[in-house]
Order: sequence, then structure tokens, then C-alpha cells
Amino acid sequence: MAKQRSRERERHIARMNWMEFAEIVPREVHTVLLPIGTLEAHGITSLGTDNEIPTRLSEAMAERLNAAVAPTIPYGVTAHLGALAGGTHVPAQAFTDYVAAVIGTLAHQGFQNIIVMNGHGGNTDALREATRRVHEELGVYVAVFNWWIEMRSFVEEMLGAPGGHAGVDETAAMLAIAPDQVFPDLWDPSLAFAHRDSLTAFPAPGSLLYYGGKRSDPVLDGRKAARFWERVVEHTGEVLEDLVARWNREGMPATQRRRVVPERARRGANGRTTEAGPPRSAREKK
Repeated sequence: MAKQRSRERERHIARMNWMEFAEIVPREVHTVLLPIGTLEAHGITSLGTDNEIPTRLSEAMAERLNAAVAPTIPYGVTAHLGALAGGTHVPAQAFTDYVAAVIGTLAHQGFQNIIVMNGHGGNTDALREATRRVHEELGVYVAVFNWWIEMRSFVEEMLGAPGGHAGVDETAAMLAIAPDQVFPDLWDPSLAFAHRDSLTAFPAPGSLLYYGGKRSDPVLDGRKAARFWERVVEHTGEVLEDLVARWNREGMPATQRRRVVPERARRGANGRTTEAGPPRSAREKK
């Protein structure tokens, strides 16, 4: 049964049986995507916007990268907007320690490449520290991907305005993947606030934040939103596929050491030892 389901490529760890997991990690799947976000006010989209986008993006990437998808960590560092209704804030040190522990246990379970799919800017510094720590301690290959930063050069061209917090980019993504979590009737231009480098305020006096003096009001056009999300998925796939392929190629330092499957990982669900060859590169698994 475990082998039959592994061929069907269930990607969500939480939906796998433990024996199925033992069959495929790390022999068939050695990359995992870990979505992380927070709950926070987002203009006219849901409080869970920063969780929904990296989760759905991880799902879209999983097959292409031959990766598993870990359960989303839904609470993050939300100091600037956590005080607004429905927001949650975890202090940076506690968040860093927790994320490092989660990444560490994924590594101990056999994943050799771990990509954090971040959906919230407030998490960035803590995630950089958590991933650096785990890499230094365990040697696992780990990265943090911030989708909205990667897409900056595309947003204004495709949507007519630069991105922002709860701005045109996040709203378009949500309109494409979760239209039931976009609430157009609630739009009011006064929700938007211009970020100023000269001003630090807790909480920020607006649930939509724009930067550089250019507004980032939502564009509620379903076709534009769908085309934008398609570009997000395609471009993210190009970036992460290249990353994983480079991590896995023969010339990378320590690659062969990382590909030695521990004895306990070589035992299938029936407890018998099986031979496991080196995992194929992401390029081969396309």
C-alpha cells in the first residue's frame, strides 16, 4: 500500500502514513518545502494571506522539484501590525528557536534540501538566523525564499503598480488562488499608508503599506490576477529548480556525503533493509 501511494506522489507530509513516509524519504524524495507566514491585517484580503500564498506556492512547486510539503507554520514575527484586529505576534527569538527546531527535525527525518517558503516580511531576519544556525550545526542544505521580493521586477509591468504589504501583488495572488478570501466591498483608499524610512510606528497606521511614494492599491481584475499568479509559479519554479539542481550536482562540496542514506532510513516499512541509490537531480525528475 505504501509503495502504491508513493507512486501517486502524495506531497503533503501530514497526509502521508508514517510507513509511506519511511519508504520514500530520503530514497525517492530528499527535498522539502516548509511554508511559513503569520496572521495579520491585510487590507481587503484575509488575515491568513501570508500563510495562504506560500502554502499554495509550495503545492505548485512540489511536483516540479520532487519535493514534499511540510505543514505550514502559521504564526510569525508581526510586531508592526500584530496589534490590529486578528493579528498574532511571536517574539523574534522564540520564533527563531522554534523554526530552527522544526528545520532540524526535518533534517533528522532524512531531508537533505530544505527550502523555507516565506510569506511574511517580518519573519525575514529571524528566518535568516534560524537557517544559518541549522546549516552550521547539521550541514543540511537550507534556503529561505521570499516570493514577493523575487517578483518585484514583474509586478508593475503586469499589474500597473509596484507591490506593497496587502498591495497589488498580494491581492492579485489571493484573487487568483483564494478569491473567497478577497473582500472588494471593504476597499477604502484610507486603508493605505505610505511607509517612511524616517518613521517607525507600532502598530503601523495602515493595513496596506506602500513604499517609495508609489501607491499599491488593489487591482481587482481576475484575468490579470490569474496571469500574474501563473508568472509567480513559473518564475519561482525556475529559481528553485536551479537551486536544487546546483545543490545536487556531483561537484557540490559534501554532496556525496549527504547522499549516503543512514541505515535506519534504508529500512522500509516492513523493517527490511533495502538498497537505495543516490537521489536523482531535480533536473532529472522534471
